Amino acid sequence: MRLKTRAYKEIMQRKGLSPDQICKSTGLSEFSFHWILNNGGFASDGTLKALAIATDVKLEKIIRPDPSDNIENGIEFIKDAETAVAQFSQGRFKTRIKRLAAKHPEECQILAENPDGTLLAHIPVEWVKIIPPRQLSEEEKQKRADAIRRNIFQNGNRRHEKE
Repeated sequence: MRLKTRAYKEIMQRKGLSPDQICKSTGLSEFSFHWILNNGGFASDGTLKALAIATDVKLEKIIRPDPSDNIENGIEFIKDAETAVAQFSQGRFKTRIKRLAAKHPEECQILAENPDGTLLAHIPVEWVKIIPPRQLSEEEKQKRADAIRRNIFQNGNRRHEKE
């Protein structure tokens, strides 16, 4: 979702609210607030909700939803928190979250599947990892492929019995 920046500025002016007051109310830095206003209004759902609360208006009045081409994926959490909020529009991540929620319902809860196709869920922060891809040589790739083929050949269909 995006902020209707012109409408938001008009609301601020009508209510006599300064950027400093909005920043104090929302916890945004002045840099972040001005970046949102000057770069298309892109912000997370939580930030948009905070901006609506800061001006005491309904969220629908200040957002510009565009369900036809939602491409947002995001994970938000506060320092030292145990739970993160994850929002995905990309199919492979939505499928993964659904499987995790089914397998670990106490740790992963799906909060909403929105009409725009996004999935919103709570996940443990410890599940959030940033891992660069492995750089394997062609020889290492070939060795791994051979090992996988050997395992499949030796185990046959028994590998499915473990599930």
